[in-house]
Amino acid sequence: MGFESGAGIDLLEVSDVSGQKTATVTEVPSDASVGELVEQLLAELQLTRNDSSGRPLTYHARLDREGRHLLHSERVGDALQSGDRLVLQPNIDAGGCPLR
Repeated sequence: MGFESGAGIDLLEVSDVSGQKTATVTEVPSDASVGELVEQLLAELQLTRNDSSGRPLTYHARLDREGRHLLHSERVGDALQSGDRLVLQPNIDAGGCPLR
């Protein structure tokens, strides 16, 4: 993991939504934002940044313990506990033909 700061969350289990890509992350600083953590995790899990049409994907972290999506602005130390499990989910925008 690419964080270099002091005390924080000792251990997180992370996976993509399919469960095929997983990682164990250690020593995440408590003052990091969830958005910063997600960016690091995307690189760690080598998740695609674009959909099949080339549009950028936005990922959210779902906290299994609480069954909710974390806000990118939340601080790791406020939202997470050591041993938590996060699932990275892409934001899927419904598409289709524009209305006429």
